[in-house]
Amino acid sequence: MSQRKKQGSPCELPPFDEAIFTPMGDEIVCAVRTMPLHEFKLEARCREEGLVTYLPLRKTLKFHSITSKGRPYTYSKEVLRPLFPSYLFLKADIATLRSLFESRMIQRYLQAPDQERFLDEIRVVRRCEMVGFEQGLEVHRDIPEGGHFLILSGVWEGVKGCLTRKDGLFKWTVKIEFCQQFVTTQLDPTQFKMMPLDE
Repeated sequence: MSQRKKQGSPCELPPFDEAIFTPMGDEIVCAVRTMPLHEFKLEARCREEGLVTYLPLRKTLKFHSITSKGRPYTYSKEVLRPLFPSYLFLKADIATLRSLFESRMIQRYLQAPDQERFLDEIRVVRRCEMVGFEQGLEVHRDIPEGGHFLILSGVWEGVKGCLTRKDGLFKWTVKIEFCQQFVTTQLDPTQFKMMPLDE
């Protein structure tokens, strides 16, 4: 069987509204927990109402498998996913937040006691987001299911892991081997450079 592999056009760094750093009057900046998979919907709704939001994103690869004229093909495409699933940052007053909560657009909002420190943390998140968009995505076709590897970049640099499939749904979990223990995490392998190990 032959396969054709192609990659879609790269995603661009989304725009950022600096106004989130300048709450006025009764406004606060907070982290909002959305309903599952509703981050983009809530962001669009808030923008329609003139609210300032920040939804940190990351690039990842989505793979598609199709059959054409009896032959299988696969291709990959860069897509955007929330950096923090089910969360975004929002600038609004308490009355607006309560209205969003009552409309079941959000599950809860987390108000930071120290706004200035919280805004600094958002600045750090934005810098991390920018760095992520500057890096290329990695496709690890050389690491088979059950194969061991060494992570060569990022916060897990120098750590060994094992790649497995979860629930038969082509969702890969990475078991991080650390201090002679395995910790399973939903690590996105496209965000890291890895080297296969013969073990």
